[in-house]
Amino acid sequence: MNILSESKDRLNLAYWLMGLFSFLQIIYISTCIFFTTRFLLSGNQAYSFIENVSVIPIAYTKRPVYALLGFMLLLIAMKLRSLLEENIRNVLFVLILEITICLFLMWTISFASNTILLFVIANMMSMTRKKGNKGISLLIMVILFISTNYDIVSIFFPVAGFVEYLSVYSAQAKSLFALVNSVMTTSCIVLFILYMLFLIQDQLSESRRIQLLNLELKDLNEQLKEYADVREKMGETKERNRLAREIHDTLGHTLTGLSTGLEACQTIMDINPELAKIQLGVLSNVAKDGLKDVRRSVKKLRPDALENHTLKEALVSMIDEFKKTTGVKVHFVCHLTSLHFQPDEEEAIYRIIQEGTTNAVRHGKANEIYISFGMDQNTLILIVEDNGIGCVNVHEGFGLHHMKERVELLNGKVRCYGTDGFVLIVELPLREEKGND
Repeated sequence: MNILSESKDRLNLAYWLMGLFSFLQIIYISTCIFFTTRFLLSGNQAYSFIENVSVIPIAYTKRPVYALLGFMLLLIAMKLRSLLEENIRNVLFVLILEITICLFLMWTISFASNTILLFVIANMMSMTRKKGNKGISLLIMVILFISTNYDIVSIFFPVAGFVEYLSVYSAQAKSLFALVNSVMTTSCIVLFILYMLFLIQDQLSESRRIQLLNLELKDLNEQLKEYADVREKMGETKERNRLAREIHDTLGHTLTGLSTGLEACQTIMDINPELAKIQLGVLSNVAKDGLKDVRRSVKKLRPDALENHTLKEALVSMIDEFKKTTGVKVHFVCHLTSLHFQPDEEEAIYRIIQEGTTNAVRHGKANEIYISFGMDQNTLILIVEDNGIGCVNVHEGFGLHHMKERVELLNGKVRCYGTDGFVLIVELPLREEKGND
């Protein structure tokens, strides 16, 4: 943090020193021209000076005022760049405004210096973020910097140059004035070079910092995924344990009552058959109530989507939501006329596709998944295939192990291959429909 702060400080220092030297140079030249003109007028040398220059100079009394006013307008225009939204229209508008003001400033000092353009370029490089806008603006400003040199301008436009104003002084005074101007020009150029070096260093440091933050963020995301997986597994285990306890308590209570009641029936069967029949009727009702409780507990394990929709509707809904949240292409092909199976078979199919698509993205980094259904005699063939990185040696994690257990309980088989993407093949023997006993 200290390094970044120091980098910003030295960048700002170079920037404002460059602006200060540019301002001082403009004021220095305009003031020199002002006092030189006053000197010419006081010594009655104006006529001979005008005879030696190629163009009549602008009003000398207004030059310093023009220079000060122009520099203030330029600062406002540069501030405007940071306030406006960065689009091509605003970028060009501010650039044209800055160029116009810079040309006006250079005109007030007879194009004796164009280092003010370096100050504008520095501001533009800092404030413009988009590479395209920055490239266009930089190209225009470089062309302008080259073409506004006094030697080039004087070829096309008659200008009373700063050197011509200095010609009225002695050789020593002329050299002193020129030296001061040269020092200011050199200072502006050096500060501009330093500023650009600091800017490049600052951007490199920022890039490295962003890369480190991205790596940290990636590590945190991986940790969050691991925590989410652990939490999900813990939640599943907790729910299974709760339901197991509920079913155990329900069955235990019901079976204990039935066992005791049946023993009582055996005892009184020969003594009082009518009472035994009444007792058996009570036990029958207890058994039915217990069965309802067990069914209600087991039903809680069934996905909500299958409770409210058919298997096909639930799968289509799940796949659509998966595509929207992940951006992965999922191709769903069904060669069967119907997807109506036993409830436990439908739940197994739903969970297999859910787990298969999740693993394809989470572990395989796939961006395209193919899901297909087929039938071989009375065996359902379910294939989930992706174009991910695959896995030559398939490691059976929690999800795949749980999937195999679920399928094996239905007398099915699970095969998987990871040499080219990942392919999951499930063979599930289907039972004939029976009544809802």
